[in-house]
Amino acid sequence: MRLSLATALVLSLAACGLWSRDTTEPPAPLPEFTALGSPMTLWSRSIGGSGDRYLWQVQPGVTDGLVVAADARGRVTALDRDSGSPRWETRLGDARISSGVGVGGGVAVVGTLDGEAIALNLENGDEIWRTQLSSELLGISAVAGGIVVARSNDGRLHALDAASGSVQWTVLRTTPALSLRGAQVPRMLPGRVLASFDNGRMLMLGAQRGNVLWEATLAVPSGRSDLERLIDADGHIPVYRGVAFATTYQGRLAAVTLDSGDLIWARDFSSYQGGDIHSDSEILVMTASDSHVWGLDPRNGGDLWQQRDLRLRGLTAPVVAGDQAVVGDYQGYLHWLNVRDGGIVARTRAGSGGIVSRPVLDDGVLYVLAANGQLSAIRARVGND
Repeated sequence: MRLSLATALVLSLAACGLWSRDTTEPPAPLPEFTALGSPMTLWSRSIGGSGDRYLWQVQPGVTDGLVVAADARGRVTALDRDSGSPRWETRLGDARISSGVGVGGGVAVVGTLDGEAIALNLENGDEIWRTQLSSELLGISAVAGGIVVARSNDGRLHALDAASGSVQWTVLRTTPALSLRGAQVPRMLPGRVLASFDNGRMLMLGAQRGNVLWEATLAVPSGRSDLERLIDADGHIPVYRGVAFATTYQGRLAAVTLDSGDLIWARDFSSYQGGDIHSDSEILVMTASDSHVWGLDPRNGGDLWQQRDLRLRGLTAPVVAGDQAVVGDYQGYLHWLNVRDGGIVARTRAGSGGIVSRPVLDDGVLYVLAANGQLSAIRARVGND
């Protein structure tokens, strides 16, 4: 059974016998701040019907010339990357799109609530193949080395041939009886696939055969109830200098070597969003489950700063560009933070619904999808470059 985080919180209150009055803490109001500059929106377009933020977890797919996005009702749209003008649009019948868009090798791949992976030709949007998998698809990787990897709701990874859609291999890890809604998008590395699971474990797999190169335990469940034992590893996993930084809900943040899976350090932390790091700053920025944003030392996990003013605003994982980090929230706002001290330096609104997923950064531009179906291209940094 999968829960949105909001549902999990409501159930926690019920278990504590707090139904007599509403004691739920509201999200923090928009904080005041001193602006460093104004974010620059390059273009913004509607790509179709909106979807439930917890069911429709789509990221734009970005190629050299295109940005490809999908709405919740089966419409896939390719836009010119520079101008936002439409290139093609494909309607996939009654497909209920839940994940993607994975791009590469001339194809764009989306996943559906009914467990289908569907590939389209990047040139014209024609459907190339459609493959039925075991259950609802929660994450679609980028296309690399001729394969695309889909993560399904039942704890399976499916590697598909990007040209034909045929299943090359499948890996299964046990899913707990109760877990948060969502999944880590499998990360494609040269010849390898990095993936984490609802049982608090992370795997490195060979891309061609799916053989397990190593497996690391990020967290071990504790507590009496199923809610207390949630340790989903759903967040974005940044990779930096041969190290993966992965976190779990109600568990730990760990630095793990990419070559061997050895643990460098670990600390208590709770996140279902994940984090990011950039070589210019060398500060690990993480979004915690309560939407506090943390700046940490990647060498040992030590605290550098904590930004509390966005508490409970349903933040995405951060995107770090130089000395600034950007997070999206449940009302469609993007917030820019200084990675040196965590101070808020800019804000803009990208849509009237919540930001669906972590923004995609490419060549200094953020591509952001909001729950009302608005896709925007926004400069990643504000102020003086």
